[in-house]
Amino acid sequence: MYTVIDIPRFPLQAVLRLEEGLRGRPVVLVDESLAKPLVIDCTRAAERAGALPGLSLPQAIARCEEVVVRYCSEKAEALAGRALFDCAYSLSPRVEETYPGVCSIGLVGVNWKTLVDSCQEIVSVLRGLGLRGRIGVGATPDIALFVARKSKGVTVVGELSLQGRADCPQSAGAVEDGWPAMVAEPERTGLPHRSLKEFLNSLPIEAVEPSEELEAILDQWGIHWAGAFAQLSREEVGKRLGAEGLAFWDRISGREERPLRISELPEVYEESLEFEYEVDTLEPLLFLIRRFLDQLCLRLRVSALVVESIHLKLELADIRLEDGERIEAMEISLKIPDPTSDSEALFMMLSTRLEKMDTDSAVVGLRLKVDPIDRNESQLGLFETSLKDSHRFTQTLAQVAGIVGADNVGRPSLELSGRPEGMTLERLPTTTPPMKGLGTKAQFGLVLRRFRPPLKAEVRVGERRPIWFRCSRAGGMVAQCRGPWAHSGQWWESGGWNRLEWDVELKAGGVYRLVKERTQWMVEGMYD
Repeated sequence: MYTVIDIPRFPLQAVLRLEEGLRGRPVVLVDESLAKPLVIDCTRAAERAGALPGLSLPQAIARCEEVVVRYCSEKAEALAGRALFDCAYSLSPRVEETYPGVCSIGLVGVNWKTLVDSCQEIVSVLRGLGLRGRIGVGATPDIALFVARKSKGVTVVGELSLQGRADCPQSAGAVEDGWPAMVAEPERTGLPHRSLKEFLNSLPIEAVEPSEELEAILDQWGIHWAGAFAQLSREEVGKRLGAEGLAFWDRISGREERPLRISELPEVYEESLEFEYEVDTLEPLLFLIRRFLDQLCLRLRVSALVVESIHLKLELADIRLEDGERIEAMEISLKIPDPTSDSEALFMMLSTRLEKMDTDSAVVGLRLKVDPIDRNESQLGLFETSLKDSHRFTQTLAQVAGIVGADNVGRPSLELSGRPEGMTLERLPTTTPPMKGLGTKAQFGLVLRRFRPPLKAEVRVGERRPIWFRCSRAGGMVAQCRGPWAHSGQWWESGGWNRLEWDVELKAGGVYRLVKERTQWMVEGMYD
């Protein structure tokens, strides 16, 4: 048994799904690769206005001044094809990309009890991805495709038992716009039931797509329905129509069962699109990003993976700064604290970040990539706590990063270089380990209260030690001085540091720490 998912008017749907405002408007699809560009498809609104397929572009515009013109896009069709493949793969890994807009699926090993629910879910997911699809089930890929394209409502063609094998007798069913038509044991469900013979008797012969010569011969014979041709003797068909007629007879009657050319699930989780026109508002970008995230998360769920990080690249129109430097793209990366495949949560994080950003140029391209990892379910310790809503927490961090910059968001951590006040920002954790106590120790001596940033100072030196200094907070003659204490590190790098420290007491009162880094003097803090 096989299932076929068919997307009718695939080139038009592939273009419409990428623009939110085109639904319901008069839109014509033009193939500019032809010697004379013609309208090859249109929406119902354009059809009512008279902008019909076959017209030239000037003719379509003359009949409908409000018509929206879109051109066939190989990139848009490739994106829609991947979305279709991901949905098909969720039913079974035995998926063949038959041709654009059609996927054939082998049902070996599929649970027949949940087949109808699975078909309904696939149609629903396709709708969420901007594609209206229909699904057929039959003994061969061709029979399943005929059923998908011609069946209406809830229809069962043939019989199927729950105890039957995958290679059960010829049977077929359909799902269209959310309505299942393939059920097990239809007598128990009360759904309309049709035999394969009855279905073929209602199927026009042109729907099976015979060659022009063969269709002309059958028209002369008075055969206009697939069922009438299938009732002819196979031997007599072979004598009169040859190998072409035999192949056509086998295709209609369900005798031809070809092996599927199985396609592999893509290993790279990335979607991209170059715009035909410049985008200077946020809404269309967010719409496309949501489409891409829905599609990528569907592919991740099929593979039992989750998103660890997101990388968004916006390709910009030509921008040149005052120094002549050219900015080609803007990139955003988000680390997900709690990896997930929830497209809604990921979209909220990314959209929040984009709302806080601004560009001086229009966007001409979009690239979205996610880094997948295996789903890791872990149990917290008895005294460990986790964030109540880690995705909401990440969304808040994205808002902060949009204001202060992504490099300025995190928690401080001491560097291992030993440099005083050397700190770096690290990723915020999603779990909090149990508190181990304050960890305070007995303090001896005075407490140094640091000035952040350190205060620049003027210093006079006598006998290689400070004898007078002045800064914005204090100044005067030095009564006592201890030091110097030398500190250095990372001398092998360009950012190496070397400093001398003194603790000095002023005659007027007050104990301070003086620091000299290369030729610069600073007051780092005062003692209490």
